[in-house]
Amino acid sequence: MINRTLQKLWVLTPEASWVFVGQVGTGIAGLLGIKLLTHVLDPSEFGKLALANTIVALIGLNFFGPFGQGFTRFWSISKDRGNLDVFYAVTNRLTIFVCLISFSTSIILVFIFSMIKDLDWTILIALSLVIGIITGLFSLRIGIFTVARQRKPAAIFDISNSFLRPLIATFLVILTIASVNVALVGYLVAAIFVLLIVERLYSKNVSDASSQHLESKTRVPLLQGLSKEILSYSWPFLVWGIFGWIHMSCDRWSLQTFHGAEVVGAFAVVSQLSIYPLSFSSGFLSALFMPIAFQKAGDLTKNGSVASANRILTGMTGVYVLGTMFLIGIFILYHQQLILLISNERFVTYSYLLPWLTTAWGLFYLGQVLTQFGLLANKPQLYIMPKITASLVAGGATFYLSFRMGAIGVVWGLAVASIVYAVWCIVIAFKFVDANKISIR
Repeated sequence: MINRTLQKLWVLTPEASWVFVGQVGTGIAGLLGIKLLTHVLDPSEFGKLALANTIVALIGLNFFGPFGQGFTRFWSISKDRGNLDVFYAVTNRLTIFVCLISFSTSIILVFIFSMIKDLDWTILIALSLVIGIITGLFSLRIGIFTVARQRKPAAIFDISNSFLRPLIATFLVILTIASVNVALVGYLVAAIFVLLIVERLYSKNVSDASSQHLESKTRVPLLQGLSKEILSYSWPFLVWGIFGWIHMSCDRWSLQTFHGAEVVGAFAVVSQLSIYPLSFSSGFLSALFMPIAFQKAGDLTKNGSVASANRILTGMTGVYVLGTMFLIGIFILYHQQLILLISNERFVTYSYLLPWLTTAWGLFYLGQVLTQFGLLANKPQLYIMPKITASLVAGGATFYLSFRMGAIGVVWGLAVASIVYAVWCIVIAFKFVDANKISIR
């Protein structure tokens, strides 16, 4: 038994190494980006950049992301069915459809904001929306590389994307003016460059699966067959993706509403330092274990395979909890030094909030990790109500407490909402565990 376990770990080591490199590299690139940009942008402009990043996330993660979830889930299922060629043809059509909706919606939004905001804010919103679309398309492609267990290219592309954006943005700011819109142009240039390379490799994979031939011959309507299966799986993510964005972004917008962009900038540095390690750990664990769990579960027809996949998720959750507790302890001891390390003295105002903000976000990401139980069972709809409820609590609490208490109130608001979300997701996870008669030790 021990020998078999060691053999499995040895086989997994190269994959785990690349997942680790990708996650660590992305995290380091993000922290380096904060260091660079906080030196060339003042807190007010950096605060506007933090707000722009919420718009990028709205499109790139919360709109494209749900379809990415469907793509990655049905890659394994399509492989089991022996029709990956159909999968590539269908997902290409869906990708074009999503891009068209995104561009059309962005044009309308820019027009609306041009009527109510000044030129600088309109340009900020327009650039953010375009970057969001490119980010979303990039994430769809990387998701396929990840679920296909092509760990090396996925890691390299993630690191390159995270590193080039702040680097080019800083370069352009130094050459021109210290403006958030100049920085966003740098983000856009980097995003386009990396996406072109990703598309070239992805097209080769699609060609190998003969999807071009299949696509030219297939006349199945978009809302039938595999497309319908993917959309049926993905639609709940569209619902709670928007509410998830509220949860992830309400802190910065509540501070902007009552205290201005300068406070947003100082708070954003603390927020990003608290989120990066949590995002790294949850992302690393999910990227490493979820493809294995998906393949282990297969098409969900074998109870023993599903139970085995749930054991993998249970172990993954335990590792995340232990890592988060250790991280909070480090932040309690060294919060000010760490903020100075990644920025400068202009951004240390709220360093004392770092361990408490990490606790709040740690609970939120615990909920995110636990959602993998439902995703494995093809039941993402179970998380609609937890996500909606928690995000409404977060939005209401952060805005109210931001007005009443300032930045510390925002932390309290996020903490309350994250507790609601985490506890709800724990209850759902236990139901799946009990259903498969898994003994959690």
